[in-house]
Amino acid sequence: MTFSVRPSSLLWGTFLALGAAALVLRLRQPDHLALPLLTAALLALLALRLLAMLIDWRAGQLPLTRLLLPAVVLAEGLGLAMTGASGAATTIRFATAAGLELLLLVLAARVLTQAKAQPGQWPEDRIAAAFSAFVPARAARLMALELVMLGSALRFLAGGFRTGAPEGFSHHREAALRAILPAIPLMIPGDFLLTTVLFKGLAPWLRWVLHGSSAYGVLWLVGYYATLKARPHRLHDGQLELNLGLMKSVSLPVGHILSAGPLPAFADDWARHAYLKGVEKLVAKGNTVLELRLSEPVRVTGLLGLGRPTCRLAVSVDEPSGFLAALGRPCA
Repeated sequence: MTFSVRPSSLLWGTFLALGAAALVLRLRQPDHLALPLLTAALLALLALRLLAMLIDWRAGQLPLTRLLLPAVVLAEGLGLAMTGASGAATTIRFATAAGLELLLLVLAARVLTQAKAQPGQWPEDRIAAAFSAFVPARAARLMALELVMLGSALRFLAGGFRTGAPEGFSHHREAALRAILPAIPLMIPGDFLLTTVLFKGLAPWLRWVLHGSSAYGVLWLVGYYATLKARPHRLHDGQLELNLGLMKSVSLPVGHILSAGPLPAFADDWARHAYLKGVEKLVAKGNTVLELRLSEPVRVTGLLGLGRPTCRLAVSVDEPSGFLAALGRPCA
């Protein structure tokens, strides 16, 4: 068996490893002698990557806009190495970062506005397509998913998604997450105090990062439940559309379903795990889970794009009898 590693993957892997080492040293020993060497190595690797991207652009394989962010980061790094962390330079760097963030947010808002006038595609797909002009496709998708997830959470907390679920076969009412969400606000003060006590030796900004990550986790759970409710499974024009919030989705012809039915009883979790090996799961914990066997393989769209082909799907649903009746398929 042979393994091949793409030069770009090796370059980014080395860049991330050196970056992690530099971050650890800066936090623990800000005056360590190895820091300038690590910084120089990072800038050299970034310059090599930018050169490779420039060659790809000249060959017509990349849009010119893909060079914007690496070029800005390289310029900021060179400026930091030459001028140090002076007040004016730091202000300029923060202003540049804020400007880029604002540019991406404006672009996302514009895409969402256009999406309302042109339905038929999920907003994260449109946002990812727009962001891919600046960053790699997978990074663009993750950024788009985060924006839509957080936007869904804020909309849900403001009263959205509460007028009733869209038409389709829901799988949010019996989900375990629905029972957990009301208790989460009660846990936040305790989490805040516990983090303060356990990590009192950390720098204040690091403690606030931990608090912010906890708040982000809560928003993520709320957004996940909101999208779970807003995107039920749908059956229309002979096509079955299966969704797991923003996490996964797939569409397939109903005629490709050979059988559909509940999972068999298992003696233990090991047996269940062995049975579901290789099965693509669109499952909200707490619901009834059905297994669909297909005549043709499908590829489920996940966080990073299309997954592996599979002929078996595990799907959660609130009302399994109605779902099976709509499919018109015998139980497995």
